[in-house]
Amino acid sequence: MKSLIITLLLVTGIGFSTKSAESNYNPPRDTCRTVNDVNVNKGKDVIIYGRLQKFTPWEKGKGSGHMFWQWEIAFPLGGAYPVISKPGGDSIDFKQLENQNVIVYATVYFGIVIGDSNPNHQSATGYRIDAESVELDPLAPPITIDTCWIWDDIESNHNREAFIAGKLIEYVPPHDGSKLGDEKIWNYELQLADGYEIPLVDMSSAGLELAGFVNRDVFVKAYVLLGIIFGSENTANMRGTRLDAYEIYVNEKGYLKPYYEMKIKFDLNEFTDDGYRHRALGEVMSINYEFCIPADETVWQEVSRIDPTLELMKGSKGRSGCSNSEWLCIGSSRQTGFKDNIKQLASLRYVKKISETFWE
Repeated sequence: MKSLIITLLLVTGIGFSTKSAESNYNPPRDTCRTVNDVNVNKGKDVIIYGRLQKFTPWEKGKGSGHMFWQWEIAFPLGGAYPVISKPGGDSIDFKQLENQNVIVYATVYFGIVIGDSNPNHQSATGYRIDAESVELDPLAPPITIDTCWIWDDIESNHNREAFIAGKLIEYVPPHDGSKLGDEKIWNYELQLADGYEIPLVDMSSAGLELAGFVNRDVFVKAYVLLGIIFGSENTANMRGTRLDAYEIYVNEKGYLKPYYEMKIKFDLNEFTDDGYRHRALGEVMSINYEFCIPADETVWQEVSRIDPTLELMKGSKGRSGCSNSEWLCIGSSRQTGFKDNIKQLASLRYVKKISETFWE
């Protein structure tokens, strides 16, 4: 790094002297837009561009499921790091910029982020963003949010804001002897078109007057929380999905097609009944499609009777992301009665979505 030298000419007729201003020089900060940018700036002051959102607990490993932090910065190309107010600095109100594209002036901390240096204690080492200030990114495009119609849409929007369509209903405790089962721990649920019911709480500042929307089809603007939805880490608690609602509107048009057709993630209107897709410029082709089923031979026999083109891929997760307790099924649209068959598959409760297969 070159030092900045300010030279002062003293017009005395006998010479000149110099004075270094290096002690007042602050080097420019690097700009970080990816996880890798952050990683190569350990211990440095940086400017970070990303999206401020609620911290997403780890799904696996030590500390999975725990809310160690409240907030994180998510990067456009993937990945996220926890963010806190810089120790010793001013406290930052992160809530006001939740789910927004932001600019963060911060120091990249790398070290023990959970626990302490005592070797007898559990701890974890990693990266953390220690923020001096956070401001809205004026050049970022507006953030668009998804509309959720069925449970699969909800799973794709965990810990982010979304519009959710459903029927608002009163919550009735199950009285099943389970933990918290006899308590009315919230007043309302949103019933999705495919039958799933999700707890809903009013998080608006002015109050949504939800009682006036009971048993009506509505659209709710809400934060889709995945984690502890009642209680806290050290008390009796419940984990799952909850809708923290900020706005609610009546769904005047209702559902324009059966809910199970919303599971089909490509446009059936482009296909003939025997499974050929017609597109502009004369393109005519068949496709492969895929979905996950529970890892059960009886279930496999049921879906294969509906669609004889199906192949079972027990060892693959596919683009559908099948879990370890699921099997991947891949079928072909080139079959007689394609549209009827795929709609019948989509109507099965355990089929969450049907997506086009893109071979690599």
